[in-house]
Amino acid sequence: MDKNISELQRIFNLQKKAYRASHMPTYQERIDRLNRLEQLTRNNIEEITNALQQDFGTRSRDWIFVADIFPQLSHVKKVKKHLKKWMRRERKSSGLLSLTGQRTYIVNEPLGVVGIVSPFNAPVSLAFDPAIDALAAGNRAMIKISESTPKTAELIKKLVSEYFAEDELAVITGDVEVSKVFTSQPWDMFFFTGGSEVGKHILAANAKNLTPTILELGGKSPCVILDDADVKTAAAKIGLIRLTNAGQVCISGDYVLLPENKLETFIDEARNQVEEAYPSIIDNENFTSIINDQSYNRITGYIDEAKAAGCRIIQCNPKNELVPDPLTRKIPMTMVVNPSKDLKVSQHEIFGPVLSIYTYSDLDDVIHLINRKEKPLALYIFGKNRKAIDKVINNTSSGGVTVNDLLMHADSDHIGFGGVGYSGMGRYKGGFIGYQAFTNPKAVHEQGLMGRFTTNFFKPYKSDRTRKMIRGQVGVK
Repeated sequence: MDKNISELQRIFNLQKKAYRASHMPTYQERIDRLNRLEQLTRNNIEEITNALQQDFGTRSRDWIFVADIFPQLSHVKKVKKHLKKWMRRERKSSGLLSLTGQRTYIVNEPLGVVGIVSPFNAPVSLAFDPAIDALAAGNRAMIKISESTPKTAELIKKLVSEYFAEDELAVITGDVEVSKVFTSQPWDMFFFTGGSEVGKHILAANAKNLTPTILELGGKSPCVILDDADVKTAAAKIGLIRLTNAGQVCISGDYVLLPENKLETFIDEARNQVEEAYPSIIDNENFTSIINDQSYNRITGYIDEAKAAGCRIIQCNPKNELVPDPLTRKIPMTMVVNPSKDLKVSQHEIFGPVLSIYTYSDLDDVIHLINRKEKPLALYIFGKNRKAIDKVINNTSSGGVTVNDLLMHADSDHIGFGGVGYSGMGRYKGGFIGYQAFTNPKAVHEQGLMGRFTTNFFKPYKSDRTRKMIRGQVGVK
């Protein structure tokens, strides 16, 4: 047996046993675990940065901090601030019966042992972010980091083993076969971030054990530009975010829908902003590489197919370098205008620096096009017309929406983050929402003085009066 698989099963059994022995960790125990996770990150920023740069080839130190260091430090700070309040019983009203001593409340108890799978595009933060919520809720957790970032996975495994006992938090490394075994364990909760097609297999595997599952997937997130929008500002934001991490961001805008008379303004402004931000590509340390050859070939294949179909292609390449470059796996920002619906750039999540642009003349056509595709993780709307904004929001479905900006809905303290349908299920982060995601809201009813009368309502009924009383509660004679 693969040593990683045997280690996985050993630690899983250890965590299960440890959880059964201490079902409800105290506030101090939870805070201690969160403090250690915070210190693990703070004390090893340089090592984490170096590992990620080795895995990607080229990845900006600034982006690594923003994507893989800042999120969990910010998240853990907020969780620690509110955890004591979240752990209290949630009292529910018993109405007038409270006068008889009746009490109802909810105890948010931990679920047990949580399995977490993080993707390559932000392998550290997307491992630790759900782990923070899971530990705060009183669970044990095991993490499997993407095999596409092996240096990072090995480092995080080493660091976690230094800061945590195996029965609290552990990291498993290994290939796809290890991931399959990891998924198949009888977890008490499973959390997966990744592609929608892989998500289907995750859900099928977890169904065998009736494991509650949160899927943070992706999809083709649209950017809708309304007639009255500031097109230049929208173009700058969409273009720069699309090139962030070389487009390997699940909630960056995948395609744009804009009025036909705004097309050239959008293209010019997006190109100007991107080329100013990235005056060179191949030797630019701020220009992120595509993670591996397989992804590079997939994305360049999409572009080649669109070219062969006669689509208008705009490449942001200020120095006219020989890009895409297979050696560095760098692909320039590429805009594809009005690709037909049968092309791969129209059908699949691109997860790279390619932006499809579609023109429209009627907002109803926009809504129809969005609804023809699978439900996306994010929807972006640029404009001022409240009626038009609400029309798009109310007549489409997506995991979340940001108006006149990008990404912002994914970093709120109160509204949670997640997908819908093809883009996922469940919510986490967002303060108490994230805490609740990893708990069982156990309902508790404490009977008062009325307890002496409840036997009157047990069958068989002893009088017509009881029967009439029960039927009368729902208006039946």
